[in-house]
Amino acid sequence: MPQAMQWAKEIGEFVNKKYKMQVTVYMDSFGEISTIRWFCDYADLATMEKATKGLVKDQEYWQKVLQGSDFIIQGSVCDTVMHSI
Repeated sequence: MPQAMQWAKEIGEFVNKKYKMQVTVYMDSFGEISTIRWFCDYADLATMEKATKGLVKDQEYWQKVLQGSDFIIQGSVCDTVMHSI
């Protein structure tokens, strides 16, 4: 688990630095205990789309993601878009 947490933090730090974003890394304390989550707050959907397009094309990002492939459970990756009310 410590290696997975370090890897998750490194991904967040990479994205924050390269894309000037504010990605925060969390770990569930209840429910799906030890599930790691990345959270990023975007100003609007256009900003989110621009960031996503950059990441999809970024080979350095994908290389870092693949380094942690042993930490990812098949079928567990889920993206969610929320809005404030």
